[in-house]
Amino acid sequence: MITCPNREALVKKTIGVLFFLFLLEIHPRPGLADDLSSEQEAIQKAAKQYLEAEVQRNYKAIYACLAPSSEYVAANTFEAYLAEAKSSPVRIVSYQILNISQIRDNPDKKKYPKFDRMAQVEVDVVVLYADTSQRSMVNYAFPFVKEGEKWYKL
Repeated sequence: MITCPNREALVKKTIGVLFFLFLLEIHPRPGLADDLSSEQEAIQKAAKQYLEAEVQRNYKAIYACLAPSSEYVAANTFEAYLAEAKSSPVRIVSYQILNISQIRDNPDKKKYPKFDRMAQVEVDVVVLYADTSQRSMVNYAFPFVKEGEKWYKL
């Protein structure tokens, strides 16, 4: 049998350590969950900004929501985008953001060096086909990317 000269002190320390570990379980330190929550909020804000611009047909705001280093922006000036957007019979008239998922680091930094992170925003959109006046609800997953400190639609 091992004897401990200060057994009472050892028991108190052990109970203190166990209590501390218990508190950590109840109130975990800020970390990934908090970061993800703030990241989701930033993505949701960017998605709302983009979708509101679509609903309002604010072409400058829509174009500003597009990732600056995307292939689309590289290939299309604002004027080219504007001509394309105005000629399209498809219009988003309302939306509901359902889910933000697949938040991850850019898996292909070689191909997309300016994209830091990527995410998917699942949305139900009501689309109006101006040429036929028909409306449809469409479930769509919009890709979003983070460049620097800001999220953009890809």
